[in-house]
Amino acid sequence: MKLFKKLAAVMLVAALALTMVGCGSSSSLLDQVKAVISDFYAMEDEDLTNKKELDELAAKLVAEADKAAAKAENKGETVLDLLTDEEVVKAAGIDAAQGTYRVSAVENYKLLSSTANKEKAMVLALELISGDSEQIGSGVLDPSSYGFAVGKINGKEYFVMLMNGPSRL
Repeated sequence: MKLFKKLAAVMLVAALALTMVGCGSSSSLLDQVKAVISDFYAMEDEDLTNKKELDELAAKLVAEADKAAAKAENKGETVLDLLTDEEVVKAAGIDAAQGTYRVSAVENYKLLSSTANKEKAMVLALELISGDSEQIGSGVLDPSSYGFAVGKINGKEYFVMLMNGPSRL
C-alpha cells in the first residue's frame, strides 16, 4: 500500500509538472524544482521549508567546492566528496560540530528532447531527494528546512540541496 501511495504521488506530481510546463509557466527551473520537492513532502504529510539562510550556505558551499575542484590534489573527487570536504565546509561557514546537514547534488544536464525537458524539474527533484547524499556533522538529522544553490563545480552546473533541521548528537 505504501508503495502504491508513493507511485500515485509521483504520477500526480508528474501530471502537475507537465501541466505547469505545458502552460508556458514563466517560473525558473529552480523554482519548479523547489515546488516539486515541496509537493513530495506535502504528500507524505511532512513539512519542509525553504530558508534563505540555507540558500546562502548552499551557495557558499558550491563556490568553495568549485575552488577545491581546481586543486590538483582533488582531481577525480566526486562532487559530493568536494561538497563535504572538511576544508570546504569550514570555508563555507558551516560549523559541523554545532549542526547536522544533508547535502545532495545533481548535474543540470542539457537535454535535447522537448519531452524530457518538460519533466526536467521532476527528474532533478527526484534525484535530489532520493539520489546519493552525504551528511555534514555527526548528529542524527530530522530535516525540516532546506536551501538550494545552482552553480558550477569543476566546469559543470549543479543543483545543490542543503537540508537541516532538529538534530541530536
